[in-house]
Amino acid sequence: MGKGRGRRRGTSKWQQEHRPLSTGFLAPGGLSAGRVQRRDGEYHVRHISGAAAAKDYSCPGCGLTIGAGTDHVVAWRADSILGDEYAASERRHWHTHCWRIG
Repeated sequence: MGKGRGRRRGTSKWQQEHRPLSTGFLAPGGLSAGRVQRRDGEYHVRHISGAAAAKDYSCPGCGLTIGAGTDHVVAWRADSILGDEYAASERRHWHTHCWRIG
């Protein structure tokens, strides 16, 4: 483990203090591509290039796998009554086409 990570030798990660999710990417000028109004509310949307897509995800639109290396969209609620941190933790990866037609 690298220096400054807050973990001592022999300490389980389950015994460490909770670290809140960073919501810096929600700020204006962050990584969010913008806010989009849809039928069911407002969303933050981020476009992920194939080069930046390192993992497989399951698309909530069609239920199929978004393979690593595939361009896609990440979206999360911008109007969540539970706040931005909760909304960001519930973000979902979508095929670009599925997001467009959803």
